[in-house]
Amino acid sequence: MKKLLFWMIGFAIVGVSLSTYAFLHNRGFASGALCNINDTLNCDVVNKGPFSEFFGVPVAFIGLIGYAFLLIGSLLKLKTPNDRSLTIFLLALACGGFGFSLYLTSIEATILHAWCVICVSSQIAMLGFIIAIIRLAHQENHFHFILSWFKKFSR
Repeated sequence: MKKLLFWMIGFAIVGVSLSTYAFLHNRGFASGALCNINDTLNCDVVNKGPFSEFFGVPVAFIGLIGYAFLLIGSLLKLKTPNDRSLTIFLLALACGGFGFSLYLTSIEATILHAWCVICVSSQIAMLGFIIAIIRLAHQENHFHFILSWFKKFSR
């Protein structure tokens, strides 16, 4: 279990770092030279375009807050490994973050036809985190609880 938690903490730190850079780039405090390679691999198109905000909030800031919660939750889980509700919270938060990442990736692929290297790296970090938290939830036998809960309320 500790090994998975260390992976989760690592993915969350990577996510916080990438989201911080993307947010600073979005706000004009960091140069986009690092990831503006050509017209297809271009952070400016993605991170400063019409889809760079969600209800007026920069997407990079949403990612930063989400990864910060994942990091804090993972550190708490490391300190209190028997807290099963924390695992469910992290699983739910990671599923939400992963779903949001898929939404953003679909916009990059189908509407913008451009990819932000920093954003894609963040999405890979989220994928790694979700794989780790799913394995942890499976080890703690949460899926049986979740399925029985859904069966109870679907009657």
